[in-house]
Amino acid sequence: MTAASAKSCVDDDAPKGLIDARNVGVIFGGNGGDVVAVQDVSIHVQPGEFVSLIGPSGCGKSTLLSIVAGFVRPTRGVATLDGKPITRPGSDRGVVFQQYSLFPWLTVRKNVEFGLKMAGADIDKRDTTARSLLDLAGLQAFENHYPDQLSGGMKQRIGIVRALAASPQVLLMDEPFGALDSQTRVVMQEILTNIWQQFGISVLFVTHDIEESIFLSDRIYVMTARPGRVKAEIDVPLPRPRTAEMTDMPEFISLVHELKGLIREESLAAMGPELKHRSLAGFGMKVGPKTVRELF
Repeated sequence: MTAASAKSCVDDDAPKGLIDARNVGVIFGGNGGDVVAVQDVSIHVQPGEFVSLIGPSGCGKSTLLSIVAGFVRPTRGVATLDGKPITRPGSDRGVVFQQYSLFPWLTVRKNVEFGLKMAGADIDKRDTTARSLLDLAGLQAFENHYPDQLSGGMKQRIGIVRALAASPQVLLMDEPFGALDSQTRVVMQEILTNIWQQFGISVLFVTHDIEESIFLSDRIYVMTARPGRVKAEIDVPLPRPRTAEMTDMPEFISLVHELKGLIREESLAAMGPELKHRSLAGFGMKVGPKTVRELF
């Protein structure tokens, strides 16, 4: 066996789902000129790791996710999956959006089967896979219902298992629980962690919710205001499996305060140019290095 073939065997046996984005930059052109959305960002997700992106609105979180999904090509830098450049979408990456991207004319089971059908899987495999995933998500009793007959949380569970049906190496999630009420959101977070632990795949998760990012993640990247850069990389040392009771732990509360401080600075920086004289006057709030009064 040659050295090259030996290396190939090692690579084939290596865990899948390694995301690596290095020195990525994205510039969008518009009528008002170019907009630098992301600048010199490097992030990574180890195989089987759950990583969140968090930061103020417009900081480039969704843009980074779209690069990994293959929907957006970076202006500079490179993003790879298992060492191969990402140039387009692929079945090795499942994507879940905030909007319920289900086909209303298909039943729950047919929605889950859809990707497998497009991939050419036979009817028995589609049926077995869909039923198993729906059972895992607690939705098998609703397999013959249509999406409009279900709650928001149920629809999003269907979206998650549909993304998992094709056995991707990576699950990409863009504010998947953003439209849910707070109680449903908490339950969905627990369901997601349970499903993720059973599949053991890599997850890149975009959220605005600080508590959600801590509860779900192994690591968190905090983004700056636009142009988005990585401001901090935070490890989450909480044990797994995660339970709702952990949100009362001192370690959890300490992380909440740390992240709130980091993101508040960037949110104010993002809002600074648009703040009116009276909007925060009297509070002595900092916007970058200056107070609101000093800006005006």
